[in-house]
Amino acid sequence: MSQRVTRRAFLALLGTSSAVWALAACAPKPTPTPTPAPKKEEPTKPAATAVPEKKPPVELSYFYGTRVVFQDLKLVQDEMNKILLERINATIQLNPIEWAAYSDKMNVKNAAGEKYDLCFTSNWANNYYQNVKNGILEDLTEALPKWAPKYYGGLNPAAWKVVKVKGAIYAAPNQQIWASVAGPICRKDLAEKYGLNLDQVEKLEDMEPWQDAIVKGEEGKVIPFWPGYNLWWMSLWNLDSPGYGAVTYNDPDIKVRHLWDDDQWKACLKLTKKWFQAGYFPKEQPPRSDIYTWAKAGKCAWLIHTAKPGVGLEMKASTGYEHVAKILEKPHKLGSGPVATMYGVNKKTSSLEACCRYLELVNTDKPFYNLLCKGIEGKHWVWVNKEKEVIGFPEGLTAENHPYNPNSDWEFGDQFNAYYVDEAQVGAWDETRKLNNTAVPVVTAGFVLDREPIKNELAAIDAAAKEFDDMYYGIMDYEKVLNDYISKMKAAGADKVKEEVQKQIDAWKASA
Repeated sequence: MSQRVTRRAFLALLGTSSAVWALAACAPKPTPTPTPAPKKEEPTKPAATAVPEKKPPVELSYFYGTRVVFQDLKLVQDEMNKILLERINATIQLNPIEWAAYSDKMNVKNAAGEKYDLCFTSNWANNYYQNVKNGILEDLTEALPKWAPKYYGGLNPAAWKVVKVKGAIYAAPNQQIWASVAGPICRKDLAEKYGLNLDQVEKLEDMEPWQDAIVKGEEGKVIPFWPGYNLWWMSLWNLDSPGYGAVTYNDPDIKVRHLWDDDQWKACLKLTKKWFQAGYFPKEQPPRSDIYTWAKAGKCAWLIHTAKPGVGLEMKASTGYEHVAKILEKPHKLGSGPVATMYGVNKKTSSLEACCRYLELVNTDKPFYNLLCKGIEGKHWVWVNKEKEVIGFPEGLTAENHPYNPNSDWEFGDQFNAYYVDEAQVGAWDETRKLNNTAVPVVTAGFVLDREPIKNELAAIDAAAKEFDDMYYGIMDYEKVLNDYISKMKAAGADKVKEEVQKQIDAWKASA
């Protein structure tokens, strides 16, 4: 605190000061001291910037289906993690589950609220729509464009529309063949032996002379049409199913019909009956587990399936026989294809950002994607033609003794980044990408049926329909059982279901 100065003290000080000033005036002047030159100022050094401490890596876990758990899985995982640590500061734990148990085990994990990060989800395994309904999957609508922009922007925009549920994206599709391109896939040796020229085939009936030749020439050793498959491929008949019944793929009114009211369905069953009577189908269907046993044994000649570019070599890998194919479906359609193979992100993920950055990497970085799909270069595969990106097995390894050969590129990311396994495949990915990008979306693309209001009726309909499965193989004469079929479907609630599906479609269409 400052001391207070009194008036008397102030005057005393003033007198003393005057004397001092007088003495100073009489004193000799001092020699002036030279003024030193101003010092040159040193530039100010910026303060050292603190280096931000690197965050610990995010640990991701990924669950997916596999035909077998391979012994070198850990080696591949370790190599992936070297890249992931450098690129996105993360690691990943691969958790394959054999396909036969995959959906059941994921249902248990989800019901228990187990924490994980990424999973395979689809409309046929670990059901996508059920996972969304149950709140298992994270909303990726804003996250993917932000953290996986190259991947997100590289897909046909229609694909994102297809996978949306109530306007939001809950899974990231792996690009493979999405366009519906149904057609005959035939054993090449039998095609050549019995003079099949697919260039001259424009409709299913054009396959009849070749099948007649097989029936006569093979004397029962080969049944022309694969067991377990049939002619009812809806898109080939220009139809689509919105969850029940059928709609014409380009019908602007999107009117739902019972199958028995559709002329195309009846035409399909009529042709099936004709072919069964001609001996093109097995007299009895074997158990589903025996289908590929028949194919590998050379007991069947052809089937209708996705006749995509390169499918002939894929069939050789799975059956031992090279196949030839032709797309009969016109136009190519985009329906629910993108939902068939996707990555989902669990709502309890350690890091949504890290998951999306992983999706960017696995869908856009060829070496990283092929590491997951094919394994380690030199150990699991070698270059056959590096310029054309064709690979093969190292000496001593085969498909049977391979320590890492998932053979499911379609499950892990953009299949069009996969290395080819045969020079005859070269160019197939570019051709398939064009099919995807030019496919015509069906009128119900993006519509998802809410099954809750009609779940009991749908279950009853499914049970009733199973009684008549043999209509699709010709074993059951559709004309003789059609009235019984219709009666049982109606008793199960078919009319109520059709009405509800139409109601939901009309509301969806109005809000689009």
